[in-house]
Amino acid sequence: MKSTDPGFINDLANLDRLRAGIKGKGDKENLRAAAEQFEALFTQMLFKSMRQANEVFESDLMSSSNTKFFEEMRDQQMSSELSARGSLGLADLIVEQLAALDKPPATPEAQAKAEEEKAANFEALQKSRQVSANDVLAKVFAQQETEQPSKDKATLAASATAATENSVVLPPLRQPKDKPFASPQDFVSRMRPFAEKAAGLLGTDPAVLIAQAALETGWGKKVVRNAAGDSNNLFNIKADQRWAGNKVATQTLEYHDGIPVQERAAFRSYNSYEDSFNDYVRFLNDNPRYADALASPEDPRRFIRNLHKAGYATDPKYADKIINVMDTVRKLMK
Repeated sequence: MKSTDPGFINDLANLDRLRAGIKGKGDKENLRAAAEQFEALFTQMLFKSMRQANEVFESDLMSSSNTKFFEEMRDQQMSSELSARGSLGLADLIVEQLAALDKPPATPEAQAKAEEEKAANFEALQKSRQVSANDVLAKVFAQQETEQPSKDKATLAASATAATENSVVLPPLRQPKDKPFASPQDFVSRMRPFAEKAAGLLGTDPAVLIAQAALETGWGKKVVRNAAGDSNNLFNIKADQRWAGNKVATQTLEYHDGIPVQERAAFRSYNSYEDSFNDYVRFLNDNPRYADALASPEDPRRFIRNLHKAGYATDPKYADKIINVMDTVRKLMK
């Protein structure tokens, strides 16, 4: 990287030469010089702020107007030299941003191709992150085995296997945010393929699953979210001690003896709506209390009533509400 000679910070002739040399956007050397001057001024402001912050610790015996004057000159010269050497990198960023303005805008075809490449690389990147996490875990447990030879090796091996298979060391990458649902019809159309797959595994009607997701999320408009983004949790499954994935904490409405009460709870967070449907199937199959619901899934009304009876939700009218929504869903699926 070529840098300019910082010279003396108070050399006004140097600034005049810089202004005279600026001829246009294409003059890269002048752009670099101007960026370095800006970085130097910014660095001076940082030094000045730090000096002012330390004034409360100064003593009259160790400080004077002359001392402050020479300290200020030294700070100014140091900021100029740091900028010329590229120590902070601010000038590089300025040059990069301003130079990009000279480039012609990308064509729609180029933008579309870039989006396709981004989506294609997403899954591979996610897998590589998980492999890296598993490698780290394996090294940690290997080190524990070396440092604690007396410990049961079978226990260590089992712990390492469980950790690499089940724990989430690195947070999963999220797909680009889905566009909002425009209407109940849009919600049904986009959820239908996921619901049909989940319903096939459970042996029930996909309409009842879409209806349940619609009731839980207000047709997709009230999905649990926080500052980091949407949880993609369509069935509002809470994150208890058994859940090792990401979580989103928020306020929720629970019923106690028929009385609605606002409570704060943690909910499971997924990478996509499809993951939410998949985990819903696992959640029902892994909980024995939903055995009656899974025993008669072919009747969607009985399925959802047994699900409610087993304690899936505290709203006393939960099953009736889903059944009413299911009639609307079936009309939209035609």
